[in-house]
Amino acid sequence: MSEEGEHKTLAPSKMTSEVDAHTPVEMLRLAEQAGVAKANLSWLDLIIKSFLGGVFISLGAAFDLVVAGGSPGLRASNPAIATMLAAFVFPIGFVIIMLFNVELCTSNMFVMAYSTLRRRTTIYDLLRNWIVSYVFNIAGCLFYAGVLCYWSDTLSSSAQKDYAATQANGRVNVNWGYNVTRGIMCNWLVGIAFMFFTEARDLLSKIVGIWIAIWTFVAMSYQHSIANYFLVPIGMFYGTEFGVGKFVWASCIPVTIGNIIGGAFFGAFAMWTVYGRHELSVKELERQESYVGRV
Repeated sequence: MSEEGEHKTLAPSKMTSEVDAHTPVEMLRLAEQAGVAKANLSWLDLIIKSFLGGVFISLGAAFDLVVAGGSPGLRASNPAIATMLAAFVFPIGFVIIMLFNVELCTSNMFVMAYSTLRRRTTIYDLLRNWIVSYVFNIAGCLFYAGVLCYWSDTLSSSAQKDYAATQANGRVNVNWGYNVTRGIMCNWLVGIAFMFFTEARDLLSKIVGIWIAIWTFVAMSYQHSIANYFLVPIGMFYGTEFGVGKFVWASCIPVTIGNIIGGAFFGAFAMWTVYGRHELSVKELERQESYVGRV
């Protein structure tokens, strides 16, 4: 066979083996750029985007409660299937957040930490983003819980109301250390969801990437600090065995600590260690280009 014929024979095989996605290094460069863009948001944009992030994450969590709470028979006979089905609808909130490019503090714990490790953003940028997005994510969650779920009677059946209170009790009346570790794995997976989304090139792949990671953490009962600002208050509206003080101490604080560790350390620091620290920084690239120009 001629060299030309051999090339024609092998070319289709080579093409079919290619993956239409960014490499991990390319993905992290895009994450770095996202961190810079978040740091450059105006105060008003950051506040509004963070409020919307809280609303949309609550939308997915409420969908979960509607499915799980409305299936008491299935939860009694086959709790694994009930958990899997309810968890499957939860990622809709994350998909909306990513596609609309609004702010979610937990994913920012990965993005801003990585861009700061790469020296593209500062500690001030990181703290500004984390604090503002956290506070206004909470505001969005509480707005959704009170106005768009409780007052709208979205959980209309007694079974759904009872389940809302039961799941809230399960999030708060638990060992403090458990909530830290559950928060770690949750936000590690949120960071992975962001990476899947960024690695993909087409819309369907982006959605599937988010869905896989978020479905996993919800089904395994890992704890998301922002979603809990909807899931716990909505349960408190229907009657729980604890008050606000215990909610803050036993859930908000340990889960948030765990989320920071999972997103910033196991997510951002790990990716920076294996990929980011081996790349030239922007300043080093500028110095290199300046030197080449002089030569």
